[in-house]
Amino acid sequence: MKIQSILIYSFVASATLLGSACRKYVEIEQNDRRTLKTTDDYRYLLNNKGNFETSYLLPLVTSDNIAPEVASTAASVWGGSTQLAYIWSAQFFTGDQQDGGWNNLYKHIYVANEILDGVMDSQNGTPAQKLAVAAEARVHRAFAYYSLANQYAPVYDPTKAESQQGLPLLLTVDLFQNLSRVSLTQVYEQIITDLTTAINNLPNYPSFNYHPSKVSAYALMSRVYLTMRNFEEAGRYADLALALDPTIYNLEDFTGDETFPRLIDDKEVLLSKTSAGYMIGPLNPELISLYKEGDLRLKLFIDNEPGTYKGYIYKKPVFNSSGNYYNASYVGLSSPEVLLNRAEVYARQNNAAKVVELLNLLRKKRFSADKYVELTTADVNSDLLQSVIDERRREFVGTDLRWYDMRRLTLDGGYFKTITRTFNGQTYSLNAGSPRLVYPINERVLSFNPEIGQNPR
Repeated sequence: MKIQSILIYSFVASATLLGSACRKYVEIEQNDRRTLKTTDDYRYLLNNKGNFETSYLLPLVTSDNIAPEVASTAASVWGGSTQLAYIWSAQFFTGDQQDGGWNNLYKHIYVANEILDGVMDSQNGTPAQKLAVAAEARVHRAFAYYSLANQYAPVYDPTKAESQQGLPLLLTVDLFQNLSRVSLTQVYEQIITDLTTAINNLPNYPSFNYHPSKVSAYALMSRVYLTMRNFEEAGRYADLALALDPTIYNLEDFTGDETFPRLIDDKEVLLSKTSAGYMIGPLNPELISLYKEGDLRLKLFIDNEPGTYKGYIYKKPVFNSSGNYYNASYVGLSSPEVLLNRAEVYARQNNAAKVVELLNLLRKKRFSADKYVELTTADVNSDLLQSVIDERRREFVGTDLRWYDMRRLTLDGGYFKTITRTFNGQTYSLNAGSPRLVYPINERVLSFNPEIGQNPR
């Protein structure tokens, strides 16, 4: 086995490397031919941020955070795939275009599988060191499968998941695997298995936030169970994460000379993942109206230039290996997400006092001190769940979480409202029963692997 720079795209094999008769699965660029032998070799794969950090972009485009009408002049800064995703088209990519999100996530899975395939038999490592490496790989794999399931598979419905079409579930480095989809239940069972297997071999917190840890595994478990509508377990894992006292910044500290910490130093980030590129576009006026006077998030998290397309550029700092800033959104796991997961569970249990307590814990650190007003139960009693949903929209602006929330809220009656968009003079709608809540599989992927099958359009 080799240490390789592995690009999984469209499950296409390199004919020169694997031979024209081989299963079309991956293209492998052999930048480093050193054999994977030692535990440190496998740790090297985990330490390379490029193997697991960059993920996807489309959830930023398809959510209702973007304005319902975008002039063609403003959208001219978008690529063709972004325009097609904005209207939830039957296909997002044309010709030989690649779906970067699908490719990146299956690359993460491939590298994780490569680690899990060999680390326990590696040389010069203690059993504890090997288990720690394997645990990190399992968390990365679980995150990738969760992300794929919430973009390319149906909304998880516990009454239907056994029969819902999931994903190709690849758990080894075999290039000749069956790529037929398993059920959505099997995908989520694997995610939970990976996380529960990993947790005991992870530290409470990592040395750097692109490494998985107990707190990030608990956070991901809470997210997964919230999506599965197992609210008791979602709350339990949120409590386990909160017991480790994750950081939530006071945003007022960053309104003066002190700048927001860069991603690698951001203690709110429990597991660092970034979008594959960035999204610029006008914000939905409905979203802007949710922010009250003195709320610093609209100022510090994203650009907001009303009346222009510059309204959705994520502002938190991401730096490349050369130390240069570039635009990308944080799409990993964070302390505020854990807090709001717990608040949502309390809302579903009709516990107004705990909802208010947790919302105030976050809001106090999001407002300028002179504008902050504590919520009371009277402020939220009319609709506890909507109060949490609105807070999630404010907190996670510019990230992927709104798309995931939109999908799962289709099972909660009136909490999903039909979205209508106008683009190039045509109107498009997305309702709670629409198959367009599931992304299309790239036709290039299907041309090599028809057994995967297209999602209903």
